[in-house]
Amino acid sequence: MEFFTTLALICYGLAFSGVLTFAIAYLIRSEFMPYHSLATARAWQDIDPAMQLLLLALMRVIGATSLGLGVSGLLQLYLLFTRDWTLGHLIAFQAFCLIAITPSVAIGLYMRHKTKAPTPVFSGIFIVLLTLTGFVLAWMSGRFA
Repeated sequence: MEFFTTLALICYGLAFSGVLTFAIAYLIRSEFMPYHSLATARAWQDIDPAMQLLLLALMRVIGATSLGLGVSGLLQLYLLFTRDWTLGHLIAFQAFCLIAITPSVAIGLYMRHKTKAPTPVFSGIFIVLLTLTGFVLAWMSGRFA
């Protein structure tokens, strides 16, 4: 049973590490991502300074929000596995994971479809799959009755 618990923690931990990596990337960029350039059919240098400022501000908001979701996910994960909780709590945590992660995947898929830009949807899908795998492993561990 501890084996499944350990694997669940690893899956969830990797998923939220991915969210945090995405957050940091958006927080430290000084221009938009290469796939943004392809989606807009413009180089960063071709965008007027006021629009650059707006786009960077939006990227910072996305990065800060992702940072908050990643940190809160890790904190919830810690609480979930250091206390005795029910299956309902595990389901609520998984719902949080899906609510926190799937919108960016859906938007990335939409943008990829509309613009043919290579948005990072596969990493997002992988993160979602990590949380689903973590959920199954946590349930199999027998901790959440």
